[in-house]
Parts: sequence; C-alpha cells; structure tokens
Amino acid sequence: MTNNHVLRFPTLSVRQTQRLLAGTGILPLPRAAASRIRASVLQKAAPKSLARNRIRRTLVPIAACLLAIIVFFVAFPKAALAVSEFLGRVFTPSRYMNEDPATRTPVPSIDEALAAAAPKDGDYSITLMPDLPNAQEFVDFRAQNGYDPFSEENWGWLKDIRPEIAEVLYDGNQLIWNTNLFTTNEHVREFMEGFGVKSGSKLSVDALMGDVTYTVAGDPTVYTLDVSGHGITPIFDETALATANHAVLYSDFYINSAHPLPDGILTITQNIRVCEKDAMDYGATVAIITHTFTFDTTKGNTTAADGAEAEYPLSGEAYISFDHTEFSEDQLTMTKWTMQTQKVSLDGVKLKVKYEYLPTGILVHLSVAEKPADWTDEMASAFLRTTGKTSANDYQSAGIANVVYIDGKLIGEASQPESWLQGELQYILPVYPDQYADVQSVVMKLSLAYLVTYNGADLLSGEVYTIPEGGSGSDGVVNLIPLIEITVPLPNN
Repeated sequence: MTNNHVLRFPTLSVRQTQRLLAGTGILPLPRAAASRIRASVLQKAAPKSLARNRIRRTLVPIAACLLAIIVFFVAFPKAALAVSEFLGRVFTPSRYMNEDPATRTPVPSIDEALAAAAPKDGDYSITLMPDLPNAQEFVDFRAQNGYDPFSEENWGWLKDIRPEIAEVLYDGNQLIWNTNLFTTNEHVREFMEGFGVKSGSKLSVDALMGDVTYTVAGDPTVYTLDVSGHGITPIFDETALATANHAVLYSDFYINSAHPLPDGILTITQNIRVCEKDAMDYGATVAIITHTFTFDTTKGNTTAADGAEAEYPLSGEAYISFDHTEFSEDQLTMTKWTMQTQKVSLDGVKLKVKYEYLPTGILVHLSVAEKPADWTDEMASAFLRTTGKTSANDYQSAGIANVVYIDGKLIGEASQPESWLQGELQYILPVYPDQYADVQSVVMKLSLAYLVTYNGADLLSGEVYTIPEGGSGSDGVVNLIPLIEITVPLPNN
C-alpha cells in the first residue's frame, strides 16, 4: 500500500555534512535545485542537533520564487507563444498551485483533477513550544542563539490559528497541496515579514512542513511522505494584503511514479512548524500545528491515455562536460573534485523516451538505453544533466537544453519536475487531455551544452579545473550544439 520511495545514505559527520552542503552551490544544477538539496539536508539534520548556528534563508520556496513570474495559458499556440516571448518558460503544476484560484487562468483538466481529489478537513491541534516534548532543547537554543525567551504574550495568538486544506493536486507523479492558515490580518502581515513586507509588528513568523504521514482505510500501517518543496506563499500586492485573513502554506512531495499512492481515500496527518523569523532555523520553532485531512487518489492514478515508449539512436561527435570525484580508501572523504570537457563519439548512444499522459501535462522520461563502451558512468550521468537559460537569457551550465514547439510555434523551455532518479531527465509538457484533439504536433528540440571555460580554466583546450575544498563559484562560458528533435506522440492523433 505504500509509496515505495526509500533513500538510503551513509551517516555523515557534521564536518562531512557541511562540506556536502558547501558543494551544492557549485554543482552543475539550477540554483533552485541546489537550494532544495541544502534545505532538505538541513531539515533532516536539524532535529538531531538544535545547538547549531542560525542559517540564512538559503531556500526561497517555490511558493515565493515563482510568484513574480507566474503566467498561465490554455490555448495553443497563440497564448503559449505570448508566454514564451514574455518569459521563455512554460507551465508547471507548481506554478498553477501557487496562483490564487480566484485570479489564475484555468486549465480544465487540472481543475478536474483538483475537484476529484475532494479534500476534507479533519481534526487539528496546536501545541506551543513550552508544551512540546523536547521543549528544553528549544529553550536552550533560544538562549544560545540570541532569541528572546519564549513569551506567551507574543506567541499565544498561534493557538487561535485555524488550518484548512485548500486544494490537493495528485496525478500519480506529483503530489501538491495548499493549506490555509486562518488568522487576523495583523498576523498575516507578520507571516509576510520574511519577504520584505513590513507589518509594523516587532514579530516575524514563518512556517514549513514538518513530518507528514498517511493511512489507508483498512490498513493499520502509518506511511510517511517525503516533502520536496514547501513554504509560505508571499502576498506582495498591498490591495490583496489589506484584507487577507489567511496565509497559504504550499507543499509538494516526492512520489515515485513506478509506485504511486494507493487508490482510494487517504488520511493525511501534517505537522506544520511555525517558527520565529525563519522556519529554516528549526530551533526557532514556537508552535506545531497538527492537522488531518482526507483526499481521494483514484482520479490521480488514472492516466488520460496509455503510455508510450520509443528509442532514438544518436551519431556524430560532441563535447561533454563532466565532473570527476576521488575518495579516500574508506570512501568517507572526498580527496579530489575536478571538472573537464572532453570530445566524445555519439555513435552507439541510444536515447530511451517514455511518455505518460497525465491531467497535469505530458510527462516525458529521458534516459540512456545504450552507451559506447568507452564512456564512463560520469560521462553518461553528465550527458543527462539538465541546463536552462539564466535570468540573463543565456546558458552558463552544461547539460541538455530542451525547447518545445507546439504546432510549429516556440513555447519555451521544457519544465523539469523534481526528479531524484539517477540517469534520467523528466520533462512536463503543457499539453492536457482536453487539448489532444486540437493540437497537431508537439516537438522537443534537444541541444547539448558544454563548458568552454569554467572559473577561468580553458576546458575546451583540455585543461582540468580542480574545485577547491569548500567549493568555489561556477562562472562558465557555454556552447550549445543541436542534438535531436523528438516528435511527441499524441493520443487520438
């Protein structure tokens, strides 16, 4: 009955963990992905050791970082082309869930999935910090890290918060929900302090998701859900903020599409950590909101059409940029980390593409079915890294860039859902079941980006850049070469 998603890692020392976190900033990953890795590690590590230095907000949750660039579209190709011209990006379900339902442009297939989930609230309780089982640890943390002693005069209002499940989106691959935290307008403004919205209050409050579990009717087992992205959605518009009576906590979760959630009604228990100032700082917890609700997974586990698979052989030559790591004999300490660019033959490379037709779009899985004998695992892994345009409208990291054309019109970069599967890229394409009959063609044009220089090193000439201990910047000059065009099969076409 469980969603079989198990991550197993060796236990790391504090020093090893810090080195790991320092390295995320120089990985050839989008900045948001690196920030999420750091946030997830800190979330797991913090409860075991409250007495740590306070950290800056290294993760702006999806709810925050995407709000300013949310644009939605339904019709193709005209509206989609307008999005491309404005933003150069395409729809993702997380953006949809971060828009106010009253103002967002509706996508009928997704709205049907939201309605089918039929979430219903259950019980809730709110526990202030002094009543938590490990309250003394929080008391000690506040004393050691410059926080004022906990005062019910300051934080007693948290007991009057009313949590309410707003929307649940589940498509067998992604699970996203929004929780409304109802309170007074004054306290909503205090939730916005961390985003630079001045409330006039001396308090600043934040919230993140803590432990989340679910049960299935007829099964006594309690299963866990692993949170991926989460955070309070900011309200920057003063008109909207003037009458706001609730803050919205966005959260999404890792779901292995090979082992989706069981069909039927699930009962969710979420523990929301409310913290002073920054909820990334676990020790600043001032209350825990425990809230239960139910939702129906049946519609989400029903695809719009049968899936499809295809393989595409490649040929010719190309450059691949990849990193190489060396470890000590006990495999616990990384002794060397380098980055290089090498010319390789693509003869013998075969791409495998799998398509899933979901209410939230067409999910495309891209993997390497075959590779040349002289390719190392590091080359194969680097070949399937994703890259994308920066805010400066250029590429600065190596990997595969994927732009999408619908009915011959450029839509923008293909959005990649969160994926922790080694050796696979996943793209979500904004084509929905109600549009299959009207769309004539969907084409992905893949390009391969490689590093010409990296932090001043001339990788194209064969120079190998050694990443210093503790990390470094990631200033790269990149070239792109066309790789392959893939026509996505559409049901009913």
